[in-house]
Amino acid sequence: MKADMLFPTSVIGSLPRPKWVIDLLLRHQSGALSDGALDAAMDKAIAFAIGMQEAAGIDIISDGEWRRIGYFEVFAQKVDGIRQAEYQTQALAPEVTPDSRLSAPQQWTLKEFRQALVVAPISHSRAIAAEGGAFLRRHTQKRTKVALPSPHMVGGRLWHPDYSGEAYPTRRDFIEAVIPVLRAEALALRDAGVDVVQFDDPWLCFFVDPEHRARFADPDAEMARAIDDLNRVVAGVDGIKTALHVCRGNRARTVYANGDYEPIMPHLLQAEVDQLAMEFAVSEAGDVAIFNAFPTDKEIGLGVVDVRGEMVDTPAIIVERVEKALKFLAPEQITLNPDCGFAPTSTNPISLEEAYQKLRAMTEAAEILRGRHA
Repeated sequence: MKADMLFPTSVIGSLPRPKWVIDLLLRHQSGALSDGALDAAMDKAIAFAIGMQEAAGIDIISDGEWRRIGYFEVFAQKVDGIRQAEYQTQALAPEVTPDSRLSAPQQWTLKEFRQALVVAPISHSRAIAAEGGAFLRRHTQKRTKVALPSPHMVGGRLWHPDYSGEAYPTRRDFIEAVIPVLRAEALALRDAGVDVVQFDDPWLCFFVDPEHRARFADPDAEMARAIDDLNRVVAGVDGIKTALHVCRGNRARTVYANGDYEPIMPHLLQAEVDQLAMEFAVSEAGDVAIFNAFPTDKEIGLGVVDVRGEMVDTPAIIVERVEKALKFLAPEQITLNPDCGFAPTSTNPISLEEAYQKLRAMTEAAEILRGRHA
């Protein structure tokens, strides 16, 4: 295989949003900025995000997810039947300081939330991400990626029994309505010329943690159902590469689940996607030797850049991580990517400068690997 075809580099999706991008999104949310004005401003912003990734040498790029406040909120932004609501629930993550790393046992607390929830039957009257994908395709010669939330993630975050029950009596009813919407969007992304559609589901990865698993009567059945829902979304979708990204959460440089992949690998391997994008740079993820216990011929988006720590790993450290994986995976199977998006939410305290340096180190590592393994 040609050297330039080995070890392609990719982002998971999000780049840190500059303050002026966040201001645009908040002004739009408040009604001070129209849809058209936001799109025009974001087109200018995303040209910068594209240029940054190209300068870093990234092979498969995104729009930084700058058109969205967060990775799953994009569904709520574009699908009718969803509105903001206030409610109380157990926090999905413990109270932590911005620089902390969690260790079991974790404490779950009652918190007030304000977020989008489904309150009426949903309708898919406009593109969720395909228009942005088409803009991305027109403005780069590189391969392109657009991420969508998984049906499991949408169902978990946007359905609430006190607000959603009239439209969808159960979460399962809502997810059944979500599946065809996500499938239609995947096809629209393909038609827009996007190369990769990635489905994000950190909650699947939370099942590595014994404490999280204990919250479910049958955690394996929950995972199996989530994977089956995703398989229904991608079934028969050709002409675009499909990927599933799982991680242990990423907010304020924090890991929200502890444990290696062993409890969830049998389920992940049932996902009928072309690639599994998994984190391995963060210590909580365990070792790439998981592929010795669970061999696979799937492509692996190998997480080799820690997006949570402030240190920028050297290309040599990244090469070392990949060389360990090559004991269990073929070079042709591996794409290099960060563990997670740099900013799944708009408030992640990571600078563009830090993200650029980390991406540049990853592309330099890829060049070294191509020289060794072409």
